[in-house]
Amino acid sequence: MLPVILLLGLSALAQTCQVRYTPPDYPELPVGPPQVRLTLSPSVVTANGAVVQVSATTTAPGATAWVRVRWQGGQLATRDAPYPGYAPLLSPNPVQGCPTVTASTRAIAGPGDNGMHAFLAEAYAYWKEWRTDWSCRYRDSEGNEYTTTVTTGGEAPGSPYYACAYLRGYWQVNSGVVSATERLPVYVSWERALDYDGVYQEFATRLLEDHKRAGGSMLAYAFAKEVPEPVRGAMKQVAQGYFYDCNWLGICQRADPAGEIKYLTDVPSALTDLVATGRLCGGFITFCFGERNARVSDIGPKVEIKTFLMVKGWRHDYLLMDRLIPRKYYDPADPYYPGVPEDERQQVLQGCQVYKDTEEGRRCVALVETPTGIVPTLKTLLMIDPLFRRGRQYP
Repeated sequence: MLPVILLLGLSALAQTCQVRYTPPDYPELPVGPPQVRLTLSPSVVTANGAVVQVSATTTAPGATAWVRVRWQGGQLATRDAPYPGYAPLLSPNPVQGCPTVTASTRAIAGPGDNGMHAFLAEAYAYWKEWRTDWSCRYRDSEGNEYTTTVTTGGEAPGSPYYACAYLRGYWQVNSGVVSATERLPVYVSWERALDYDGVYQEFATRLLEDHKRAGGSMLAYAFAKEVPEPVRGAMKQVAQGYFYDCNWLGICQRADPAGEIKYLTDVPSALTDLVATGRLCGGFITFCFGERNARVSDIGPKVEIKTFLMVKGWRHDYLLMDRLIPRKYYDPADPYYPGVPEDERQQVLQGCQVYKDTEEGRRCVALVETPTGIVPTLKTLLMIDPLFRRGRQYP
């Protein structure tokens, strides 16, 4: 009669499968532990509201009692998830099935979910392994000789055994949990989830949250004619450093000034209030800490964009672009509108998904969040340092 193995799941609702195998050769079972295959689709999330399909199976479905997938958490920009109030990507978590399992995440939303998420697939499986028994001799520390049975995976026993004689070979059934992991990068552009003013408001808040983690390792570079509020106010704080979360004894947490901030502009008068030098000092007995290093350079009439701000944060980097589209490209009431070719109009308006119309024109904003590392690369590619040195520097 065929032995039947039925494993109970973690709960009454968990799905399990019967695993059958026939002695003595157990043809239903694989040789060695099967592998778990964990699939995420899509494998990278850049669209707001995306739902990820999480699937897992094994290379031996007939030898699998159950499979489950679990969201293990995420490394977000300024903290690890889950934290109080954060909704898990999978619910319930884990999800169990047999012999495969498929689950869907909740809708992923940027920027709150941006970061690297981890998923784990586990399976309880059966397999067979070849075993051989040998009759061997060995000596103890006092030189006394004994005979014993030694089991191996097929190879002849080595030291301290000798004079080994083969007894028999047979298949042995083993079982256990096998697992696999996958990482899901989530980097949704902020403007896909927020309106124009919302991008600036949320980014200002994020800058300060990130700066509390990054401190002096934060770096920022910009080609800019202006830096709109409230990001402007946040950049002032980042440049100067500050104390926060002070208790009744006056003991505070400290966010050191950013290690380096450089603004390249052709309107220096609009940015000089962002300059910060000296050191962060404070306390009942005054102590001074990190150096302030925020400066402006007038590079002449070369800045054709309102704001292109690059910030290297603690775990993530941020690229903020704000450009101005003249009215002749989108406003039929403008006297120059009829003279603009349609293909040129479409080319200019392309990519302007989030905007605000002003008297000056249409302001288009985009904010990309990436794993940290891109800002130092862009600093080199865009020749920030050479251009900065050639310009007139403040101070």
